[in-house]
Amino acid sequence: MKEIKAYIRLLCASQVIKDLKDAGAKDLTLIRVDAIRPVNYQGQAVEAESANYVTRYSTVAKLELVCRDEEAKLFAEIIRARAHTGKKGDGRVFVSNVEEAVNIRTGETGDTAL
Repeated sequence: MKEIKAYIRLLCASQVIKDLKDAGAKDLTLIRVDAIRPVNYQGQAVEAESANYVTRYSTVAKLELVCRDEEAKLFAEIIRARAHTGKKGDGRVFVSNVEEAVNIRTGETGDTAL
């Protein structure tokens, strides 16, 4: 099993979720979070090369889901494609291994718990 965490623009979240559901994803979680971005003193985003920078916060969507191994590449690509604007700040997708899943109500484990 895989866990996918994606940080994307809020404006893209509805389309990403719709397309993931259409592809068979379920039990999605969407959380509004504040991303901290380095900025220079003119208020423009820059890469942090030293400790001499200030930060600004921007609200982004954190999307989480757990899926079967064979679904992970498809779901990650859907997120990448639908959240892409070509501008800085489009976000990131992370895919991690999940060792175990347990359905609290049924007691099912592994892929069947999904």
